[in-house]
Order: sequence, then structure tokens, then C-alpha cells
Amino acid sequence: MMMCTAGHVDHGKTRLVKLLTGCSTDRLKTEQERGLTIELGFAPCMLSGDICVGIVDVPGHEKFVRTMVSGVSGIDMTILVIAADDGVMPQTVEHMEIMQLLGVRRGVVALTKIDMVSAATVATRTEEIRAFLEGTCLEDAPICPVSSETFDGYGAFYDTLMQEVAELRHQPRGGIFRMPVERSFSQSGQGVVVTGIPVSGHLKTGDAVELVPGGQVGRVRGMQCFLRDRTEGHYGQCMALNIPDWGKTPPRRGQVIATPGTLRSARFLHVRLNTVRKLDHPLKHASPVKFHAGTTEASGKCFLLEQKSVGGGSSALATIALMQPEAVAIGDRFILRRPSPAATLAGGEILDVSSDKTRPNKARTLEALRNREAFFTDQSVSGPDAVIARVEFALLTAPRATVDMQDLVWATLLLPDELQDGLTGLVDAGRALHLGRDEYMHSDCFDRCLADTEEKVRQRANEAGGELSQPELQSGSNWSNGLWSRIWTALATDDVITIREGRVVVRSAIPDLSEAEAEIARQLEELYDRTGFHSPHPSAVADDLGLKADDVTPVFDRLLVAGRLVRLSANVVLSIKHLREAQALVIDIATTQGRVDSGRFKLEIESSRKYALAILDFLDAHNITVRSADNSRLLRSGYAKHLF
Repeated sequence: MMMCTAGHVDHGKTRLVKLLTGCSTDRLKTEQERGLTIELGFAPCMLSGDICVGIVDVPGHEKFVRTMVSGVSGIDMTILVIAADDGVMPQTVEHMEIMQLLGVRRGVVALTKIDMVSAATVATRTEEIRAFLEGTCLEDAPICPVSSETFDGYGAFYDTLMQEVAELRHQPRGGIFRMPVERSFSQSGQGVVVTGIPVSGHLKTGDAVELVPGGQVGRVRGMQCFLRDRTEGHYGQCMALNIPDWGKTPPRRGQVIATPGTLRSARFLHVRLNTVRKLDHPLKHASPVKFHAGTTEASGKCFLLEQKSVGGGSSALATIALMQPEAVAIGDRFILRRPSPAATLAGGEILDVSSDKTRPNKARTLEALRNREAFFTDQSVSGPDAVIARVEFALLTAPRATVDMQDLVWATLLLPDELQDGLTGLVDAGRALHLGRDEYMHSDCFDRCLADTEEKVRQRANEAGGELSQPELQSGSNWSNGLWSRIWTALATDDVITIREGRVVVRSAIPDLSEAEAEIARQLEELYDRTGFHSPHPSAVADDLGLKADDVTPVFDRLLVAGRLVRLSANVVLSIKHLREAQALVIDIATTQGRVDSGRFKLEIESSRKYALAILDFLDAHNITVRSADNSRLLRSGYAKHLF
């Protein structure tokens, strides 16, 4: 796991780290000469047993707050260092704000330099610090007086730190490998070495990685974690990677090393931000800002989505428009600072990103962000349920009706095997559909597509008289063949349509029926449903109903066009329901016995030879069966696409 020090300049952070680890984190000559930490310092700390904790010593001077931000990203806990002779100072306040905005939730307060003040002053400082921390993420953090010179209080401080580390269960963070580049340099005989702290995923030597933005791909030849040679590393470790392939174009600070093909840079970031409590002036709409996330530092503007300005200690939805695309992603924590005079303004979480060339529509963006927050309010935030929730939301908000695995990787930052677990859970729960191969969609999206198609089909059928061309209906659509196939199957199963040889027959499409005609249609359908395989001769229908032929015949014909009645021959008409029953029976007999005998079939439907032959001849004519030399029927090759 990783922890960081934080606090005002010259409050003893680096000395305390050296006391814990035996390492000096001031690696630059300038730092050693000036006694000032400019860049991040990394040191491994071996606690009791085999517990290794990486400590990031971040700079405390106001001018180097931007460097401190990159050190805190991905940190599990903090040691907030406050000198007893000074107490809470400006950078103490700012560091505390930054840690809270970046999501640090656990820590210990080291009250240093107690050898320089009286016991009464230590007690006073402790009370002041407790008041300062009230309402923050470290409100209940232990406060440990300690001296790095005399070692007074060091034992108690160490024991407290050990207890906090033991209680903080470091949860492995899956997903794609992402490591913001802290720095890179060339080493003789090795080539380019890149350092940083991964914010997700794991990596092995020999793995390929991609530099984002940029797109350069290289292979990891060597690796160190916590200054020790390793063959595998993961989230939350201080890591150095040897990637010789990048010798000609060394990575720069702010780029991200990622699993190839999984991370895209973005220019527009849609966020939930929280302003610092003591904000000198309200953050206004379209204010210029300095954006910090991981090791990224970029100029941009903050466009508020719900109001024209936001004061201190407030929350708001906003879009950050960067000057150029950067490698940040959904879920990343960030900080906004005022360019001049420099000051921390706000921070929060990235909810969505966009690579569009122009700023997305405000109303649509605001609606999407509110929907996202509402969705995840009701979801589990840890464990397998969190993965399922991420995958489900990606399906619900996909820009296309269906998505493939690559789309989901980009949307969720999960690896394919992690995605598969989430997808399987959603499919099993009926909340997602697997349309074949690498194609998925949310069941709610499918229901909307199905309803839209049914409405379109009925409308077109009213105009065209009930029968339509299947290819024509699908033309101009960006839906996949897998989705169309599932839609046609669903509509046919629901008895909305029948598909025959590329033609869609809408059984319910009977346009412009008067009230009297609708009643005749009801009676006709009831008659044919009731009589089954003993249906009346078409010429006798009017007499059977006790109605005039001139009234019945037009409605009868329209039921035939709509596919709710089917004419098998001049003398035999069946309801679509009974035709399907007969069709299923023929397929069953032919499949189990190899052929269908008309005499046997007559007995199966409990009817006469006239009806049996009419059904079999009709199926012959529609390429479902074929007559053999002995007049029995065989199933045709490819019969399934001609079924009613």
C-alpha cells in the first residue's frame, strides 16, 4: 500500500520519513542544498513482519502544491505533519483540503518538533489541531507528538501508525493498468526508465503497454516495486518500469502508461466538484483554471452547468474544457487551482469524459450527469456488485444500441475477463442480452428498440396494406444484424408479425375499420379459432355468422391481408394460430421419423384428408417441405427461414 506525508514547508516531513525508512527522499541536488522538497520523494518502509508500505514525501512549499497533487493521487492514507512551534499553517490548510478533495480517508497526525516547545504548548497545539480537523476526513485521526531529533514519542507514533495500517485493508483495484508518468530518464545499458504509482490494474514484465496521449507502444523489459526487482506489480505501488522501446520519444510527465487499446484521451471532462471551504471569491462560470489529476497539469476553463457561480464549501456539476486532450478517465479525482494568484479552488470526481471537438450540449450533459449520479446512488460501491453496476451503466448509456467488448473496455476501464463476469451476471438476471459473439445490449434498450420497430411497422403497414419488405424496413438503420434478428423473432413470437421470404406481414394491420367492421372481424377470428382444422368454407362464413356476405367479405379479405387468417387453398382457410400448430407438428414428425405421411398427418390433426393435404401442399409451396416420390413430405434444406 501507499501513504504520503503532507503539511507545511519545513515542518519535518522528510526527516520523519528518513526516521521511518532510513532513506532520504530529497533526491535532487537543489533539494539537498536548499533543504526544500521540490519533486516527489519515494521511500519503502518495512514495518513489523513483512509489511512493506511505500511512503511518498510531498513538497510543502506553496509553489510546489501542483507536485503535491500528483503525489496524493492513488494514496491509501496520509501522515499529516504539523510542527509544534508553528501549528497549523497556510499549506497545512491547503494540503488538508487537497487530500480531502482527492479522496484520502484515513491518516495519522504527527505533531513534530516537540523538543522545541514546552509540554503546555504541545497540549495547546493538540487542541488546536483537533479543532482544525473537525468536519474533515481526518476528524477522528490520532494525533501523535514526536521529535525526529530526540526520538521522544517515536515509539508511540510508530505503534499508532502500525495499527492504522493494519486496520486499513488494502483492496486490490482491478481494471486496466494505468500509471501516470511521474518522471522518466535514461539509464546506461538499460534505456528508458519510467516511474510512477499505478492507479489501477496490474502489470508483468514482458507485457506490452501504451503511452496516452501519444499512442507509442512498448514492452516492459524490467520492473522495480519499492526499489526491489520484481516480475509483477500492481495498483498502489511505487514502480519503475524499464521500457527500451521508448528511447527515441521518452515519456513526459502527465502522460499515462496503460494497457494497449484501453484508454483514450479526452478534452471535455464532466465532473462533480466541491469548492474549498475558505474560497476568497466565488468560482464563476467559464473561469480559467489549472486542472490537476494524477501527474497531469493542464490549462482549461470551468463551465458550471447549474448556476453562474459557486461559493466556498459548495458542490456543483460542471464541464472542464481543457486546452488539449489528456489521459484522464471516469472515476479519477482532480483538483482545480486558480492560475493567478495561485490558489486551490475545488476538486472532486470525473463522472464522464468526451473527446468531441466542441463542448457538448449543456442540457444533455446535465441530464446525463444527473442520471449517472442517481443510478450509482442506488448501487453497491465495492465488490462484484460494483463491477456489475459499471457494466450495466455502460450498456444503458452506450451511444449505439449494441456494444462490443472494446466499447465496454473504453467505457468501464475494465479488462475483458472482468467485463465478462459482469455481463454474465446481467444476462443471468435478465438485465442484458447477448446477441451473439461479441455483441451485447441492455434489456431496457432492447425493449425501446422493439417498441419503436413495432410502431414503425404498424404505421408503414397501414400505408402499404399490411405487407412490407423486410430489407426496406432495415435500410438506413445502424442497428446490427444480430439486433434485427432478435427484434423480428420477438415480434413474431408475440404474434405481431409473420415473416415470409423477406416479407413482413403485420397481422394486426387492418386500417380504417369502422366499429361495425371491427365487430365482424372479432367474430370471424373467433369462428376460425374455434373450428380449428374443421374451419368453414369461405363462401359459408357469412351464413355461419348470420350476416350479409357484402358486409363480411371485405373484412374477411382484410384479415387475410393482415395475416390473421391464412388461405391454404380455394376452399380451406385457417387461423394463423392453427397453421402454426400444424407447421410445428409437421416439423416434429419429419425430424423424428424422417418424413410425413399424409394419412398419418390426417390422424394427428384429427381432421379430414382435405385439410391435411391443403396444409401439406401449402407448406410445399412455401419451401418448408418438399414432396417425395411416394407422396410423403420431407423438410427442405433451410426451411427455418420460411416458417410462419
